[in-house]
Amino acid sequence: MTTQNPLRVLIVDDSADTRENLMRLLAFEDGIEVIGAAPDGRLGVEAARRGKPDIVLMDLTMPTMDGIAAAEAIRVECPSTHVVMMSVHDEPEALRRAMLAGAREFLVKPFGPDELVATLNRVAERRAADRAVAPVPATPGVQHGRMISVFGPKGGVGRTTVACNLAVAIRQTTGQRVALVDANLQFGDVGIVLGLKPTKSIVDLVPHIAEIDADLLGEVVSRHHSGIDVLLAPPRPEMAELVTADYLKRILGKMREAYDVVVVDTAPNFSETMLATLDISDRILVLLTVEMHTIKNTRLFLEVAGQLGYPREKLTLVLNRADSTGGIEITEIERALGHRVNARIVSDGRTTTYALNHGEPFVIANKKADISRNVFELANLVMMRAAPVEEARVAPSGISRLLPFRLMSRSAAAGAR
Repeated sequence: MTTQNPLRVLIVDDSADTRENLMRLLAFEDGIEVIGAAPDGRLGVEAARRGKPDIVLMDLTMPTMDGIAAAEAIRVECPSTHVVMMSVHDEPEALRRAMLAGAREFLVKPFGPDELVATLNRVAERRAADRAVAPVPATPGVQHGRMISVFGPKGGVGRTTVACNLAVAIRQTTGQRVALVDANLQFGDVGIVLGLKPTKSIVDLVPHIAEIDADLLGEVVSRHHSGIDVLLAPPRPEMAELVTADYLKRILGKMREAYDVVVVDTAPNFSETMLATLDISDRILVLLTVEMHTIKNTRLFLEVAGQLGYPREKLTLVLNRADSTGGIEITEIERALGHRVNARIVSDGRTTTYALNHGEPFVIANKKADISRNVFELANLVMMRAAPVEEARVAPSGISRLLPFRLMSRSAAAGAR
């Protein structure tokens, strides 16, 4: 930091003594300018909206509006402003809540001037890096591999299991260089499904984001005995905030340069990182099961995908546990979704449970099982050249009458990020 471009800091704390002490500490620091202070979260949000500070020092527990709600509001209204949360509590739950609200650092009270300034410096450096790093453009002359994202608009549809087994099946079927990326940054389970003992993760690429190459990727990925390379999710949920949408796009872009096929296990949400991942995917496998709420969420996702401009051939609907119909015919599902079910995977709890407990993909542990055969068929399907997907006739169906779907606008999708 320099005095020419001072770091502009807003202090938000319900304790007048704390506000005064922080202002006094920072008054002696070159390159830092305190632009104001507020006694609660609501006034803090208003001050941030007016002053556009670089960093807000925010107390976690305050009247009127607490630090969590204020941090979430600031993240929406002042996206270039970073929040440093302060609290007398150092429990993991407090840290988790702060990070999920958008806080970039967490200071436990009482803290000294050295710790405070070091924290502000880290956030300032990260803020500068966020502005400096742009998505990776296509490099002329560099072959880019195919990127397949496995997405489920609801948790519990078998997304991670399918992604792991699909990556192995593609490797066994084609012999190509295959990478699997766990982009469920907070709660990724790819390492567990594959029986890997993590030593490094995607977070280890963040400090070197500007110079990622095949050699660096090779140092960070974990090699599975099936021949695929795996980029694991962060070891702790709060570390997910370190991997921004632009960072993830850059990492995935570099992986496409290093591998023939990149399979991405996503998270079941519309976060900024997930939308960035889906945007750059060649194909999105949309997993669903025969349950009303899953069908509803799938319909909403398809509507959002259409408004985001995704071509229909980019989407492949995969019905998991397809033999557990629950009295709903697949043709009814297709009419409700306005889209064909392109692939089906049978239910086989015994095979999947055994594979999970032993950390071995079932396409290896029980290659002859029907569920494995279905995944190999899916691998062949996604590796074929994309062809236009036939549109199902949207005739009235029982499911359609039961689901009061509302068309989501792109702005609504953005609000869910």
